[in-house]
Amino acid sequence: TELSTDDRAHQRLAVMAMGVEDTQLLLYPRLIPLHNMELEVEAVPSPLRCSEDRLSDGGAFLLENGHALFLWLGQACPPELIQGLFNLPSLASLCSPTR
Repeated sequence: TELSTDDRAHQRLAVMAMGVEDTQLLLYPRLIPLHNMELEVEAVPSPLRCSEDRLSDGGAFLLENGHALFLWLGQACPPELIQGLFNLPSLASLCSPTR
């Protein structure tokens, strides 16, 4: 009910045209931890099994499903990470209604 008829038709056709790898990624998205990533190493950290249990208050994660990329930040995410990503002092200032 949240999608228009055109959007539903588009989604249905997109899924039917997907290959196996794309369908697997859509059904089982990748959760990539960023908070413990070593900056000197160029390799992307190994993805975790996508589950709410894997998320931590002090963590930052990328969730990728092949169509969309989401950045999840925990409430206790280190301020230096927030500063480096958004040039803001804290997560609270990122979420403030005045921005």
